[in-house]
Amino acid sequence: MKQSMPAPAGSCQAPPDLDRWLAALPVPVLGIDRGQAVVFANGAAAQLFSSSGRGLLGKTLGHIFGPNAALTALAHRAGEQGVAVSEVDVLLAGPGFSVGRVAISAAPIGEQHVMLVLTPLPRARPQQGARVAAQTLAHEVRNPLAGIRAAAQLIAKSSGPQTNVLANLICSEADRIHRLTKAIDAFPGSPGEMRCFSIHEALERVRLLVSAVAPDISIVEDYDPSLPFVCADFDQLVQALLNIAQNAAEALAATASPSLTIRTSFRPGVRVRKTPNEAARAQLEVQIIDNGPGLAPEILERAFEPFVTSNPKGMGLGLAIAAEIVAAHDGCIEVSSEPGRTSFNITLPVGGD
Repeated sequence: MKQSMPAPAGSCQAPPDLDRWLAALPVPVLGIDRGQAVVFANGAAAQLFSSSGRGLLGKTLGHIFGPNAALTALAHRAGEQGVAVSEVDVLLAGPGFSVGRVAISAAPIGEQHVMLVLTPLPRARPQQGARVAAQTLAHEVRNPLAGIRAAAQLIAKSSGPQTNVLANLICSEADRIHRLTKAIDAFPGSPGEMRCFSIHEALERVRLLVSAVAPDISIVEDYDPSLPFVCADFDQLVQALLNIAQNAAEALAATASPSLTIRTSFRPGVRVRKTPNEAARAQLEVQIIDNGPGLAPEILERAFEPFVTSNPKGMGLGLAIAAEIVAAHDGCIEVSSEPGRTSFNITLPVGGD
């Protein structure tokens, strides 16, 4: 915004350097005009939308987020009714991108502008107690399963054909429950052995494993060779990246010319502080991009929740496990998707910083 937005009628006069004050705020702030075009975005807003690759200035909210988005409707209401309005827990997303959930406050500034303050909601962290409880329950369930399966095998050996079919069904269902409980065990705890290594070392392992099971997929490596090391549990990080890559490979099954791009880059100017007293750490980014059909909107919004999947043969745990591992390493994982392009973006703090 080239000049400061005027103060609302009846309020104290806004300071002449309002833009500078807004730019310094640590929360994302957008200013829009009567046509809902973005005329101001502070540094926090620019950083929030940097992962989506979306420019903001000059574009309307409807163009960025869609005409029916909650943010667009809230800004319209504030401007038309001249009142301050707010809404909590809103998914901030638009065509082909998602930048997380926020609380939104919208307020008219004079007669020509509306100010939007976006407060990102904390990302879900691994729930240690829930995970331990689930793993304990899975272990206890497996104990009687062994006895059930053994009894069913004995019945099958000493019964007629019809009973034999039922006994085999019992065996197959016991095996299925066993696989489900083993999958729950796969949820990681805290990182184990930590060491510093090149992220490309982990990605090379992932590339080899994906190539072995999906040789028809063209894998493109677009690496920044100057990246600093990460300090992480190597095995867990490989597992997280492999889960994402395998998920992408499965999505490419019906694609005519399947392609998987693995890209790494340094995030200049982006530094993340884990706690208020810790030094802010620089970040690197890994992108795993496929040219498949894209994720359905209902899957996209819940992609990292356990048991959410569009694969009828899958259990929907791969991405949930990946998210837990990345979060345990103080990283962040996001996904954007549209037909022909799905991108998983993983940011991780660099080591030795």
